[in-house]
Amino acid sequence: MMGLFPRYRAWVSLLFLLVLVGCQQSPQQKLVGRWYNDDMSIRFREDGRVFLNSRSGRVEGRYEYTGTQGSSAQSASQNLVLDVIRDGQQRRLYFDADFLGVDRLRLSDLTPKPRRTTERAPEFAVLRRSDDEKTAVTASR
Repeated sequence: MMGLFPRYRAWVSLLFLLVLVGCQQSPQQKLVGRWYNDDMSIRFREDGRVFLNSRSGRVEGRYEYTGTQGSSAQSASQNLVLDVIRDGQQRRLYFDADFLGVDRLRLSDLTPKPRRTTERAPEFAVLRRSDDEKTAVTASR
């Protein structure tokens, strides 16, 4: 009986580790959902589509998210690219997406700006995850 207990403990430890690793979300899964603040709302879908509503209007397109560089990164790194159509023109927007917690996301705009512009875009925006998205994530676990 004594020889059985260490084996049992090893199997329980392995099972616990697999469950723990299985519950972690990939960077893409963490981004999926609706994020908003007073100025904008953005929805990232699992299929790579993105919907952005702002004071400039509504745009749709596709996104590519490569994840974060980790907390040791000192400067913004381009890890989110949106390919959208605005005013009939294809545009590529570049961002650094940094999670400030499970329900906060900071988007830093890294898109090159034309030299002559009167439009002053914010350098970054802090967004909150929509409550309906938190409920959906909790229900899916």
